[in-house]
Amino acid sequence: MQRLTRQRNAVFSAFSDAGRVLTAPQILEHARAIVPEISLSTVYRQVSLLLADGEIAKVELPGEPARYEVACRADAHSHSQPGGEAAEKTDHHHHYFHCSGCGQVFMLHACPGPMTDLAPKGFEVRSHEVTLHGLCAACVAADRKKSARHAH
Repeated sequence: MQRLTRQRNAVFSAFSDAGRVLTAPQILEHARAIVPEISLSTVYRQVSLLLADGEIAKVELPGEPARYEVACRADAHSHSQPGGEAAEKTDHHHHYFHCSGCGQVFMLHACPGPMTDLAPKGFEVRSHEVTLHGLCAACVAADRKKSARHAH
């Protein structure tokens, strides 16, 4: 675990401030509210350290720049192991909504399930990724406003 610095705190705080998946330039924008002099290279350095520590996870969508989110882990056991060991952590997955209007990516906190019924007979599904594409609420509202202006 790396020591907590103002820059690291600013980068990590960007995720809670935004509440969504972020690109490095978006992290920079949020981090500058805490540390105005922070640079993009410092953001990338802090992102690299946070990735190595398992604090954040990389989100990759085809044809898109890398994005990052707070790592989501769920306790596999509700109590400590014998001998005082910490509870084992397991990765929790979720899915994404990619807005084709503004390009932002949002986490979806629902999962359609194991999808074993979609796999061909005899196949075994071990993981899946789902990305929905469309317009976020802000882009839908802007689109409706623009359509209403053109209708008059």
